[in-house]
Amino acid sequence: MVQKSHGPRHRSRHKMRAKKRITPNKHMEKFEKGDIVHVGMIPSIKGRGYPYIRFIGKTGKVIDKRGDAYIISVTDKNATKTIILKAVHLKKAIYADKKD
Repeated sequence: MVQKSHGPRHRSRHKMRAKKRITPNKHMEKFEKGDIVHVGMIPSIKGRGYPYIRFIGKTGKVIDKRGDAYIISVTDKNATKTIILKAVHLKKAIYADKKD
């Protein structure tokens, strides 16, 4: 029998299926503290710095920067969690710029 995989990308066939092209500008995108961002997934970027499957599609707030990555505060059910992601997997929320 084959042993079941429990890696960080298990059960993710459909979420990582889309092949999206990214530009160099996406790698160099800057976020400020307090910016509201959407967590996405660019499957063509390999290695560390991609979000866990549970956090794909969530919206969070930028807390700080750590090297090339950003620390994001995300609400998961009733708990607030911090995740570390690279800028490629983040998209600035449109409604974050509007001041009432």
